[in-house]
Amino acid sequence: MEYKECKICQSEYKLINKTYNLGQCKKCKLIFCLTIYSQDQFIAVYDELYNKDNAIYRNHAIVEYAMLLKNKKIKVGYHRSRLLKKHVLNGKCESVLEIGSGIGLIGSYIRNENEKIKYLGIEIDKESYKKSQFLKLNTINDDFTVINTIGESFDVIMLWEVIEHLQDLKLFLELAYKKLNKNGKVILSTPNYNKIYNYSKRDKDAIFQDKPPVHLNFFTKENITSIFEINHFAKCKATVKRFPYLEVKSKKFYIDFLKSLYNSYNGSTIYLEATKA
Repeated sequence: MEYKECKICQSEYKLINKTYNLGQCKKCKLIFCLTIYSQDQFIAVYDELYNKDNAIYRNHAIVEYAMLLKNKKIKVGYHRSRLLKKHVLNGKCESVLEIGSGIGLIGSYIRNENEKIKYLGIEIDKESYKKSQFLKLNTINDDFTVINTIGESFDVIMLWEVIEHLQDLKLFLELAYKKLNKNGKVILSTPNYNKIYNYSKRDKDAIFQDKPPVHLNFFTKENITSIFEINHFAKCKATVKRFPYLEVKSKKFYIDFLKSLYNSYNGSTIYLEATKA
């Protein structure tokens, strides 16, 4: 099965990547996988990513979990911690929902900083969910659609490298808006599709992030703002990580660093803040 129109605004799309069957909406500019996958396929994919030997996301499922068990200082990164301090750990936020809560890294971080904040996490991978339960976090083993059955609303809904995985993106945006309190916030991070332009000699159709069915939506600073505004969010602010990751042994790192000083480098990650009007 395939999408016949844009999954967000129902406009026409054009095929821009034959290898991975990606289309781009002619109106809102969202780039998305045209193939429609089943829930069972997603569950199998995440089990492979997190729990198998040599899993791609092993760092999250094993290394970070070991860090939490040993009560070591939790590292969440500069940009992520900045958004958390601004919108969650600001003395005003009372409740937060995390979609794709994993083993509980961010939930544990928030609890350590302010245990009075009411936290709920939703995680589709069963093994990751079990680890978050062992850490005594308030989490649910399901996909994001379960929030439609939750009675309460939230001051903040957050997704860290998750929105690119959601097949029914339109439904998520609708449910997120519904479950936010007045002036509530969505904060998130996601890969920047435009980082492909940092590779002048790239292979045709190369996208430099996980391929479908892992990543299904592909964002730029412009299109992620557009899709939130279409779905009634206001004060949508998207920023891009300015500098490349530190790789002192890589010649490309120094080239990219110089480019970033002149605003000609496409950062790897987009960070978004959006407000329920």
